[in-house]
Amino acid sequence: MYIPRTTRKHGGLKMGLIHKTKFVPFIKVGADWKQIKKSTTFTLALNPQTKTFDFISSENPEEEVDSYQPALSQSLTMFDDEPDFKAIFDMVYNLPTGGDAHKDILLVFYASKYTTSDETPVTYFKAWKVDSVVKLGTLDSVNQSIDFDLALNNHDTGAVTIAAGVPTWVAGTWDGDEFTPAI
Repeated sequence: MYIPRTTRKHGGLKMGLIHKTKFVPFIKVGADWKQIKKSTTFTLALNPQTKTFDFISSENPEEEVDSYQPALSQSLTMFDDEPDFKAIFDMVYNLPTGGDAHKDILLVFYASKYTTSDETPVTYFKAWKVDSVVKLGTLDSVNQSIDFDLALNNHDTGAVTIAAGVPTWVAGTWDGDEFTPAI
C-alpha cells in the first residue's frame, strides 16, 4: 500500500511527517481483530498522573509523573457494512456495563518497525495490547457518527506482524528499534 510522505529539508537531513495511517487501532470482535477504520478522530490523551513533593531542599514544590491513564477518543462514521460499526453499535444497543464494557484493543504504531535479517525476514511493528473500557458517548444520526472513548487500562507492550491486513500479537521486548520476541 502506498502512503504519501511529506518531507522537508532540515539541516541537510530529509525529515518526514508521520501520517495518520501510521497509528492504527484494532478492536477484538469474537476471535478476530477488526480495524477501527471509519473513525475521523484519533486523539490519544496520555493523561499523566502526578504527585507533588515539597522537598526540604527545594524552595518550591516539585511535581513528578507517577503513572499514566491513557485514553483514545474516537468518532466513528456509521457505515452499516463495516465491522467496526457493527461492533460499536452492538455495544450502543446493549449498553454494556462492568466487565461487558471491556474490549481488547490493539494500537499498532506502524511508524516504528523492525525487520529481521533472517533468511525469511519478519517485520514487527511496535504495538500495545490493551484491556480497554469502551465508554460510549453520543450517537449522532444527523452527523452519522458514534463518539466513544477507549479507556486504555492495562497495556502490554510488544509487537504485531501483519499478514493480509490481519494483525497477530507477538509478546516480546523492544530495545530501541530492535524487537526480540518472547520465548
